[in-house]
Amino acid sequence: MRLVKANFLVKEIRNKNPLKVLVRAYSDDEIVPNLLRGVDYVRHPRLNKGLAFSFEERQVLGIHGLLAGTVKTQEEQIAICKYSLNRYKNPLNKHLYLAELLDTNEKLFYELMSTDVEKYLPLVYTPTVGLVCQRFGLVYKRPRGLFITLHDKGKIRGILRNWPETHVRAICFTDGERILGLGDLGAYGMGIPIGKLCLYTALAGVPPAHCLPITLDVGTNNQMLLEDPMYIGIREKRATGDSYDEFIEEFMEACVNQYTHSILLQFEDFALANATRLLDRYKNCYCTFNDDIQGTASVVVAGMFAACRITKKKLKDNIYLFLGAGSAGVGIANLVCDAMVEEGISMEEAVKKIYMFDAGGLLSTKRQGGVPPHATKFGRDMEPTKDFGSLVGSLKVTCLVGASTVGGAFTSAILQQMGKNTERPQIYALSNPTVKAECTPQQAYDATEGRCIYASGSPFPPVKFGGKTYHTGQGNNSYVFPGIALGVILCHAHHVPDSMFLTAAKTLAKCVTQKDLDLGRIYPHLNEVRVISSKIAVSIINRAFNEGLAGIYPKPENVEDFVQKYMYNSKYVDYLPDRYDYPCGDSKIKVKTMEELMASLTKKTKKGRCK
Repeated sequence: MRLVKANFLVKEIRNKNPLKVLVRAYSDDEIVPNLLRGVDYVRHPRLNKGLAFSFEERQVLGIHGLLAGTVKTQEEQIAICKYSLNRYKNPLNKHLYLAELLDTNEKLFYELMSTDVEKYLPLVYTPTVGLVCQRFGLVYKRPRGLFITLHDKGKIRGILRNWPETHVRAICFTDGERILGLGDLGAYGMGIPIGKLCLYTALAGVPPAHCLPITLDVGTNNQMLLEDPMYIGIREKRATGDSYDEFIEEFMEACVNQYTHSILLQFEDFALANATRLLDRYKNCYCTFNDDIQGTASVVVAGMFAACRITKKKLKDNIYLFLGAGSAGVGIANLVCDAMVEEGISMEEAVKKIYMFDAGGLLSTKRQGGVPPHATKFGRDMEPTKDFGSLVGSLKVTCLVGASTVGGAFTSAILQQMGKNTERPQIYALSNPTVKAECTPQQAYDATEGRCIYASGSPFPPVKFGGKTYHTGQGNNSYVFPGIALGVILCHAHHVPDSMFLTAAKTLAKCVTQKDLDLGRIYPHLNEVRVISSKIAVSIINRAFNEGLAGIYPKPENVEDFVQKYMYNSKYVDYLPDRYDYPCGDSKIKVKTMEELMASLTKKTKKGRCK
């Protein structure tokens, strides 16, 4: 039998209240304290196994009778979960079922996720998480992260101390201003960091106890939410300027002071006005990254690397046109330039191959208002135009990238022109959720006579064209950010430079098989993402040591084993203590029986009287 272990903390409550036991199980090799009552094993999601407790465990732990009189395996429980989940038709109801499962039986939830990532990922994260955020006031039941408001300035570190886990290694945080393509949802944005960190565990094996979701509630400019009686955030207009910047500064410092300099801080769903400038401000001072900017770029560039195997061309041979020049679009363009530079051209030449278009038209230095500050690198000395379709033809674009959140922006005429520009046009309709996608895969295939290379940001059903069925790829950030986080956490990296995201893109592209390409997708099957995450983590650790960014020494002899030993195990473990044989052989010493002992004592007494 194995001794299951779980670190714990016992706090004595004032006024002689009973001891409060907080279970903190970081791995299956840490101790489960004897101070835990049997019922705690059933009530705590990290320990609970439901009907999978053996009869021996039930008796030893004192929970016999609390559970029905049968024992089920984890596999049988998963079958029941799948049956129950399939009974729900609405994706939101499916999400709520999974959330309740996570709140009651952590290992069962993650084991269920591992059985079919492609099926369950859209229910846990995009596109369903968008609906969850919109209705967060209805679905919110229990704390699964921290809410830190603008009114907590000066006290942020104290709030971080209230989180029951002490070994936090990664924090995902948002201010809720730009949730997916849904806009300002304020405190309702908490669904995003919760979902992101859930994927840290499900897709990369980061232990749940090492993850902390946080929403920075600085108000909202969404008037509907301010008037909504179910809204759970502070009812104030969104803070800006010095007040906002000072709040963010204190938060960053508090996280490092509380959890050390190697704490990974992931910015998530910040609006354009703040996303790029905050990343530029902090990326060289903290271990931080913005998944919307850098993670999106990494997964898109990975798809482009894979597409090169179809087109037989290099990245530098393409002409790129972006619809959407926000933080995501500019982030992709920057990483594409870095990749082209590695192919042997100068940065100036790389930039000339990229054109960007936003709500004001082509990013031209001659247009009224000029080029936005975050995209000045891509401003072109050309006549202004707002005719996106004409640019596709005049520039002979071969790669079209959509990050605009404008559903249907890639019209049939635009797609047909792409088919005329090149034999294998690349179409990336990346906006989330599904209704915001610039075009569907079916539209792209129909307009390009089935010759396009297509990827979307959200999942779409298979495409039928020319008597064949194609399974187009989903350029989901989930392919890269969990693996990057895993590698950064394990090597205690000081920073997360752009070079790591290019490394992740190359690693992901290598995981694409010829079978994947034949099916019409430029990304691997999502069910392989945990293996992919481990490979990305290995490449990130190697890069960190090569660039002198690793915070551990020496470098592990076998990085692959180092990664595997850390990854979370979703299989049940045995709670019974170790038992072993103890030597109890013959000591050769003759032990007298009671009769012999009494007789001997009587004899000695008689002899004493005679004397």
